[in-house]
Amino acid sequence: MQYTVTRQDKGKVEVKVDLPNAAFAQSYSQVLEKMAADVNIAGFRPGKVPANVAEQHIGLTKLLNETASFLVSKHLGEIFEKENLTPIANPKIAIDSLAKDEPFSFVATLYEKPKVKLGDWKSIKAETVKAKEITEEDIDNSIKNIFEAWKKQKAGKSESEKELESESEKTSGKFIYDAQGNKRFINDTLSASSGDISSTEKDKVDEPKIDDEFAKAIGAENVAHLRELVKKDLETLVADSVEAKSEENIFDKILEIGEVDIPELLVEDELNRILVRLNSQLEKQGQKLEDYLVEQKLTLEQLKGKWMPQAEKNVKVTLIMDQIGQDEKILVGREEIDEALKGVNQTNLDPNQKADLERYLAVSIFQAKTLVLVKKTITASAK
Repeated sequence: MQYTVTRQDKGKVEVKVDLPNAAFAQSYSQVLEKMAADVNIAGFRPGKVPANVAEQHIGLTKLLNETASFLVSKHLGEIFEKENLTPIANPKIAIDSLAKDEPFSFVATLYEKPKVKLGDWKSIKAETVKAKEITEEDIDNSIKNIFEAWKKQKAGKSESEKELESESEKTSGKFIYDAQGNKRFINDTLSASSGDISSTEKDKVDEPKIDDEFAKAIGAENVAHLRELVKKDLETLVADSVEAKSEENIFDKILEIGEVDIPELLVEDELNRILVRLNSQLEKQGQKLEDYLVEQKLTLEQLKGKWMPQAEKNVKVTLIMDQIGQDEKILVGREEIDEALKGVNQTNLDPNQKADLERYLAVSIFQAKTLVLVKKTITASAK
């Protein structure tokens, strides 16, 4: 085997591999022998099918592809170890030619995990964020917002529901005459004996208010209980906001003492993740991405361009934090992964998908533990 490694800008690497005909032929025979052992053909005992018969049964194309896949995996693994290459994603493989009696060559294009130059992050002094006190006015405003949303939801009944309510009133047989002499049917909650009620007065009776009935309608015991619940929710929101702002301050400081050349592939991946999150938010609001782009007067490429600085920042922070985690020898135990898997339905996952899931969880746990360590260290140094 002969190979060349060409390193380009921003972590891009090309690996060209050339194998002589004899090497390919040997691997082809090994693959054929292995696949022939599983072939069942009438007249032959399992594992005793002649090579030429098995070859016809399996098919030349399949055998060639299996041989190529075996050789690519085998030789790239050897080259990565020898050259100390750590790809950040699966390489893209381009095969020059693929024939039974010819030399085999391919080019693997990949992005190498970039080297991070890290300063003394433990000396960072990040600005402390103080939580805003929840006032009675904050609670009042929040309840008003909830009330207005509840009223809109209540007013948005379907026409069929309104028709059913109207029919129910008519079948009750109870009615009164309004000031113009028109017959007005009423439901069981009102009676003709209660006197003449104008439509305006009836609207006033039915107009919802912020009272115990409203509080019960949305799951609270009464208004006082609702205020307690709203206060707790607001305190949680403020705490989450403070935590997010504190982390942002730390990341800004870390960016000042860390240097890394960001691969384009990672930035593109981060842009796609941001796009997925936007799509999810729009779906919850009953909107489509196409409509959002029209509303914002942007094309998809323009939107990505707008997000580019944030995506680059996210990637850089992730790479620097990963380096800190490695330097501090943060490990993820098998029991931690098993604990995280308890809440995941793995019924329909094949072995490869399960392995991918475990790798994803291991990375997530590693990043979370690194963040906890960094925040604890920086907070302690600030005191």
